Amino acid sequence: MKPISLKQCLTATVIAMVIWPTASSAFQILPRISDVDRKLANLGGNQFVDGLGQWLVGNALPMIKSPVHEAITLNALDCAAAAGAESSCLTTEGVRVNQVLLYGVRWPDDPPFALNRASPPRIADCDPKVTLRSTAQPKCWKGLFSDADKTAKQRMAKKPGEPAFGPGDYLLYRSHFGDLQFFHSMAAHDGERAADTLIRMKMWAEFLWGLGSKSIPAGRFIRTLDVAQLDVYFPGDITATNLFATGIVEVRKELDKVAMGALLHMVQDSFSQAHTGRNPETGAACEAFGRFPQPGTIAQFYSYAGQIGSLHDHEDTFDSLAIHTLQISPSVVEVSRAFLTLWKEGAPWSEAEKYFNCAFTLQDPEARAGAGPFVN
Repeated sequence: MKPISLKQCLTATVIAMVIWPTASSAFQILPRISDVDRKLANLGGNQFVDGLGQWLVGNALPMIKSPVHEAITLNALDCAAAAGAESSCLTTEGVRVNQVLLYGVRWPDDPPFALNRASPPRIADCDPKVTLRSTAQPKCWKGLFSDADKTAKQRMAKKPGEPAFGPGDYLLYRSHFGDLQFFHSMAAHDGERAADTLIRMKMWAEFLWGLGSKSIPAGRFIRTLDVAQLDVYFPGDITATNLFATGIVEVRKELDKVAMGALLHMVQDSFSQAHTGRNPETGAACEAFGRFPQPGTIAQFYSYAGQIGSLHDHEDTFDSLAIHTLQISPSVVEVSRAFLTLWKEGAPWSEAEKYFNCAFTLQDPEARAGAGPFVN
C-alpha cells in the first residue's frame, strides 16, 4: 500500500519540490491534507477538511512552518549541497527514498496521538475518533496548541520552576510546553539546571539509539525498559510503537528509522539559537572520539513557554540555517552526518554516547534555563 498517510505527516516537502520557485516562497508551503485525511473526514463526525482547515495547515500552524529539519537531514545523507543552499536538497526523490526517516525527523513537532474519548477536549472541531495530527485535524491541532500556550503561561505564573505539563497530559502539550521539551534540546521550565536538561536529553538519546539499533524492542512497555528515568516520563502502558506510530500504520515496520529521525531532530534543534545558546567552536577534536570535530559548547538551554512564538520561529528558517552553515564548522549538517555515520556503522550506544558527550558538552552545568532573548 502506498504510504499516503505518512506523506501527509511530513512538512510540505513534496509539494514544495514540485512548485519550488524560490527558497523564500517555499517556506510557507506546508503539509498537504491527504486522501487518507479526506476519507477520515467522511467517516468521522467532524468535517474537518475544508477551506479553513487547508488555510490553517498552510499558514497558521506554529512549529511546523518550514521543512528545515528535512533539508538538514537530506544534506547530511547524500545530498551534496553547498553551505547556504540546503533547501536544494528537498527533491521529490530524496523525500521518497528517505520518507520514514523524515517522518521521524518531523515527529517531535507534530506527534500523532489519540484524543481522550471519555473526556474529549472542549475545543471546536476535535473528533476523538480520529488520531490527532496537524493535517488530519488542523483546526483542532491549532486549538490545542493555543490552549497549551495559554495554559502553560498561567501555570508558570502560579508555580514557577515546574513543568507546565507532564504524564497524563496530551503529547502536544508536553513536548512543546512541558516536561518533554528535551525532544527539542530545551529545558522543561525556566530555572532548570543545564545538567538536568542534559540528563533528560541523554536518556532520550539512549532510548532512541536502542530503537535505532534494534537493541530495544518496540513492543515492550517503555516503563519496563532498562533506561534510567525513562519510566518517569512514560509511566503507563505505552510502547514505542504506541508513541511513534499511533494511527500511522505505514512506519511500524521501520521504527528504527523513525527513532533515528527523532534523535536527529533533537540534535539539530540544539543548533537553533532559539533553543540552545552555543559558544563558538574552537577547532578542537572530540577528545574521546577524535574522528569528529567538537561543536561549540552549550552555554544555556532555553525554555519555550516563556518565549514569544514569532521571535522563536524566526530562528527556525532557511535564512537562519544558511547563516549558520556559512559560518560554523562543524555545522548542524556535519554533526547530523556524524550521528548518521555511527548509526549506519552499527555502533552500540556505548560508542555513540562518546560522541553525544562531545556534541553536548556544557560550559557550566549549573547554568539556569530561561527564555533567552526571545521575549518582548
